[in-house]
Amino acid sequence: MDKIRNKIIALSGQPVTGKGTTTKALIEKLKEDGYKAENIHVISTGNEFRRYFNILIDFIRNLNNDEKIKELSETKEMKDIMSSLERRLHFINTISKIKNSDIDLENFSIEQANNLDKLKEIRSIIDTLIDEGIKKKGIEINSVNNPDEIWIVDSRLAFSNIPDAFSVRLTATPEVAAKRLFNDSTRGKEDSSYKSLEEAKTAREKRRMGEQERYKERYGVDLEDPNNYDLIIDTSFASIDDTADVILDCLEHYVENKPFTKNWTTPKELLPMQGIRETDGRAEEYTLDEMVEIINKNGFLADKPIEVVEASGYKGIIEGHHRNFACAILGKTLIPYEVIAKDDEKIPYGGGTARQRIDSLNLTNLFDHEVLFEENGEKFSYNSVYPGIYNRLREKEGSIR
Repeated sequence: MDKIRNKIIALSGQPVTGKGTTTKALIEKLKEDGYKAENIHVISTGNEFRRYFNILIDFIRNLNNDEKIKELSETKEMKDIMSSLERRLHFINTISKIKNSDIDLENFSIEQANNLDKLKEIRSIIDTLIDEGIKKKGIEINSVNNPDEIWIVDSRLAFSNIPDAFSVRLTATPEVAAKRLFNDSTRGKEDSSYKSLEEAKTAREKRRMGEQERYKERYGVDLEDPNNYDLIIDTSFASIDDTADVILDCLEHYVENKPFTKNWTTPKELLPMQGIRETDGRAEEYTLDEMVEIINKNGFLADKPIEVVEASGYKGIIEGHHRNFACAILGKTLIPYEVIAKDDEKIPYGGGTARQRIDSLNLTNLFDHEVLFEENGEKFSYNSVYPGIYNRLREKEGSIR
């Protein structure tokens, strides 16, 4: 009997990578594709965490109000928290710590809930309750075929708790995430008071590393391990529409057991390792203009990645210049890529090591290719993707352009 594989998107991501806006875009696209609203199910462990903690804090605030305590005790959340002797003891211990501290329960934030050491015991209980709930939900979903329904699970551990889910990881560079934090006034109050981009960058990186350490300690899981995920998208320079389209396209490949590429990024991140004449000319079957027409008509094939090498923090194109820059001309913000060699690894089909090839980067090639990204008169600079790259290349080349 074939294993049931329903459409479950396990959406994870580093802080400030666009999970919320991506979820909204996915919902709208699914509706456009004919899914009924009632058949699109969104599960957010963040919302679950808030639900439990809000009830918990409300309970502690009202310890002197017998009527309110009785009402709260009948909620599912408090029944879950008090469902065993061990949990009740942890809860009592947490109450004691909070009552004997200077915590302002009237202005309590989720950020405090996530980080206060005094809440570690109760946080562990709530995490366990949520994990158990997600695991049960995954088993329930895949107990019967549901071809007309889809689930979006916003959870850092859904890849583990629902092993059959299509696991997606969103990432972003520290610089881009900092700009999002600094410029977005719609985020929570803890993200609205940064005085500089550097302060926002430091805060975001602290949060990212804190999450990584907590999950290693609590679950023995490295959230940054790419082997945990089926699809990894760098959203730094990607549009929300393109991000949602790639997720849904690759989901179809996953459900149908068809090949697709794991890693996707902006064409702007993949550096040209050849001259503009070669990019403009004919490569094998097609010219750049012909490739533009093909991709514009048929889209970019999810199982045909650009082949790149990676070293010194840079990604350089080995095979796929025409496809990469055709996508740039068309304004596409995401393309699939595969790293075929890193650092001192040898490139599989000759040409030295990855580091040696990256060391051959030159300013002329970068400047010549930048014009292919220009759109509506807006100029592009590789320096916006790789801060300081021009100065480093100038120093290496020993000249000033």
